Amino acid sequence: MWKVLTNAIEMLIYAAIYIIFALVAVKIVGATFTTEFEKKISDENNIALALVCASLFMGLAILLASIVK
Repeated sequence: MWKVLTNAIEMLIYAAIYIIFALVAVKIVGATFTTEFEKKISDENNIALALVCASLFMGLAILLASIVK
């Protein structure tokens, strides 16, 4: 019982860390582009920019997953 609870708490902590890193990564990527990339993705349907952002998040998730193990 306690092992399941500690694993769940550990998972929530790592998820919170990932969310913080993802938000920081979004701000860094937003600062590097001259235009607002969120507006370009949603309003102009820029698929290439959406793929760049998705690959950023996937790379960050893989990095954090390797740290957890």
